[in-house]
Amino acid sequence: MKVIGITGGIGSGKSTILNILKDTYNAFVISTDHIAHILMEKGNISYNLIVENFGSGILDQEGNINRKKLGAIVYNNPEKLLLLNSLSHPYVMKHVIDIIEEKRKEKVALICVETALPKEAGLSNFCDEIWYIHASENIRRERLQKSRNYTNEKIDTIFYNQIKENEYRKISTHIIDNNLSREKVAEQIAQILKNIPGK
Repeated sequence: MKVIGITGGIGSGKSTILNILKDTYNAFVISTDHIAHILMEKGNISYNLIVENFGSGILDQEGNINRKKLGAIVYNNPEKLLLLNSLSHPYVMKHVIDIIEEKRKEKVALICVETALPKEAGLSNFCDEIWYIHASENIRRERLQKSRNYTNEKIDTIFYNQIKENEYRKISTHIIDNNLSREKVAEQIAQILKNIPGK
């Protein structure tokens, strides 16, 4: 079984790469963001720890965590962001590793773990390879404006706060150029995975 970490900044097109891996190579995909959302639901471990540390002011009328309120607290406060990450990441990654072990028993050939935060996720501890999905800032900006209706100001702030490209490159074993057509991207993936049969 091969475990690949898939990482890259917002708008880099990680979902395109994951769709190719699922459709062509029957990859089982684990989204750390999706798991984090589940663990932040009422009654789960991250929910309890976050409410304990950030207070009930972050909850909506139904008692669920209001992600916008929480985001506003941590957005430009590195200490608060570190605290939030410490209440989420360790539990998310335990869940990820449990899933990997379960799939190993099922003889799954390829697992992809998607995260925008490779260091916090500790990808190098359990992944055979780490792929950095690269796209130029202009292309990422266009994608975010089109798909999420983000303003240039919001995108500038996100880019400023995200991991810089050289940091992604340092920890990655492969770089996928996602400025190209889907066909060209698929060719890059095929070259890397030439020993793994497609469907």
